[in-house]
Amino acid sequence: MNRHPTDTLLPLLELLCSADEIRLPGELTSSSPHENAPGAVVNTYAVDGGRLLLTLWRGRLHEVIYQTPAESGEDAERRNDRLFAHYGQGEGWNEILDNGFGKTYRGAGQQRYALWSYVMDFMTFGTMEFHQVKW
Repeated sequence: MNRHPTDTLLPLLELLCSADEIRLPGELTSSSPHENAPGAVVNTYAVDGGRLLLTLWRGRLHEVIYQTPAESGEDAERRNDRLFAHYGQGEGWNEILDNGFGKTYRGAGQQRYALWSYVMDFMTFGTMEFHQVKW
């Protein structure tokens, strides 16, 4: 089977897993308090193609940001399909808003959200519980 370059597979994580269950996705490059969510910590990791930001809150993983721009629109679509499938956990996604910079989605079960900044080609997946706290 021939693999496409974007199949150098970005790490997939499980939202709401406990902090000590996280398989480290790469080299930790920084760790700092979340600027909008008291008690949350953002850990940044170097991964193939960019950075991965993991937000831990109340001892669990609540947000994953892929700052891994694709080399082409086709590569971005392939990556996004894979990420939406994983973080959707078998549920669909509904587009909520397109603001000209990116798109906001809600999981069909209303427990998760996703943001795709198509201008920067960054993907964010998180829990609605955390989303309500940080905004």
